[in-house]
Amino acid sequence: MDKKFSRRTILKRGLQIPLGGGVLFGLAACGSDDSSSAMVCADPNMMTSAQESVRRTLKYTEVSPDPASVCSGCAFFHAPAQEGGCGSCEMFGGEPVNPGGHCDSWSVDA
Repeated sequence: MDKKFSRRTILKRGLQIPLGGGVLFGLAACGSDDSSSAMVCADPNMMTSAQESVRRTLKYTEVSPDPASVCSGCAFFHAPAQEGGCGSCEMFGGEPVNPGGHCDSWSVDA
């Protein structure tokens, strides 16, 4: 193979791949119409340090990485009073959680 690559070409290609992937990922997220994943129920600015610490320890996220294990399907979750609102969780002392969220204490709703 006679073709030689310059350092500039390698660096340029190395930057194009992640940037292209980021653009594709961003475009894929634009098409999502799941309102529960866009909702923010646990605003860190409104929490005490103890509440924030519990959520951090249990690795709570507003959007579950696994669609099969979301807060609304957890045994500790209590449904919101109105459809499309934030629910509450026993693990967080009854504080609001996103129905589409997830934490490490997720338990099958029996």
